Amino acid sequence: MVKTKPNQKIHVEQLKTTLDKLGQLKEKPKSELTLRESIYFLRDKLKSALKKGYSYQDLSEILEEQEILISASTLKQYLTDISKESASKRKRSKSRQNKKDNLSETASPESSLDTSSLAINKTKSEKELDKDLNQVESDNNDDEVEENSKDDASSLSERELSKSNTNKESNKSQSRARRKSTKTKPKGLSGNKPDLSEDFNQY
Repeated sequence: MVKTKPNQKIHVEQLKTTLDKLGQLKEKPKSELTLRESIYFLRDKLKSALKKGYSYQDLSEILEEQEILISASTLKQYLTDISKESASKRKRSKSRQNKKDNLSETASPESSLDTSSLAINKTKSEKELDKDLNQVESDNNDDEVEENSKDDASSLSERELSKSNTNKESNKSQSRARRKSTKTKPKGLSGNKPDLSEDFNQY
């Protein structure tokens, strides 16, 4: 048996070697169990026997035959505690599973919401694009109307100019005709002939 040396000093390298040695240890199978561990190991068969009609006292006597000494009350207490522990473990496991499910469920509506918001944003952008296209078409129509009005105005001014030129030419031709008619009046009607008095005096 090893005796403890409280004042001993251990080198750091020795501690590192010990760590490596302890890390390399494999799990050692148990050759003996405590009484509670033994009842936990036998729990399924014990519960099955209880369902078949055996009492805790009957089971205590059967265990005594196998040199497992446990009273009926202690056996009942151990099996009750084991059932509670198992139920608590199942409850914790179920709670963890529910949390995972809730997380997955909360994740999926967010993704659907993102998709719907994207669809809404897409619809909005499409509407804005249509609005812009309509505005461009309206502007183009306004430009065409303005150009048409300009063309109409220019054609109107050209007609007026042509009409004015026609009137001017007509006025010029009329004035030329007047001058011409003035030049071609008969000389007898002018009253400037000097021999006219002599013609009257003969009669």
